Amino acid sequence: MSEEEIQNEDAIFTRQLELFVSSSTEKGIELLVIGDVIAGLPDRRRFLDVGAGGGDLTVPISQLFEETVVVEPNPLQARAFRRRHPEFTVVEEGWESVDQEKDLGGNVFDLILCSHVLYYIPTGDWDTLVYRMYTLLSAGGCLAIVLQSPLGEVADFFNRFTSYDVAILELAGDLISQYGDDCIGLQYFQNQIITDSLEEMTEIGLFLLIDPKFREQSREIARYFQEHHQIGESYRLKQDEILLTVWRRE
Repeated sequence: MSEEEIQNEDAIFTRQLELFVSSSTEKGIELLVIGDVIAGLPDRRRFLDVGAGGGDLTVPISQLFEETVVVEPNPLQARAFRRRHPEFTVVEEGWESVDQEKDLGGNVFDLILCSHVLYYIPTGDWDTLVYRMYTLLSAGGCLAIVLQSPLGEVADFFNRFTSYDVAILELAGDLISQYGDDCIGLQYFQNQIITDSLEEMTEIGLFLLIDPKFREQSREIARYFQEHHQIGESYRLKQDEILLTVWRRE
């Protein structure tokens, strides 16, 4: 893609992300479940957010830690972090390209958050990337991974338009094999997405599907929401999510 096309795609993504956040209860609920994790940490020195997006989780969580490091490959989002939060260390890279010494100062972290990021990475690479995060945990630290549940209304929506398989149970099983039962936790929570217009819900659907190719199916997506998720004059989509925690007990 040309630079102009990249900037256009970034602008569309940013607009859709802002619409999703403003229409969703997710961040508030996610903060509550992650707050329980933070309460169990022995130390709160350093926080690392991998794929921080617009910072709706990063900023409130950062207030509980002495230092915050953000890994964000989207240049628009990374630039916004540098402008609004100069106190953060911002690494403008995909996680697979991050160098611990050069980019992270050789530090370890008490909390590492990876919220709705793994979809952008081939499933076969999950174990390797999660292992890299785990090695950066301090003793008693926790890696918190948030993923869409393979069951529920959002999963049904995905399965209508694409093949959808979030290998959360396989990932949890692999992690239990590596680190032991007492290091792994799974917690379910539910978010609601509510809009006043079909157009807004369609945009959110396109955001959830990630790939721009689905814009060609905008009419079919709108019809799906109209048939399955219209409540009076509004539209509601329930999103079932899973928090997977990996604790470093040593």
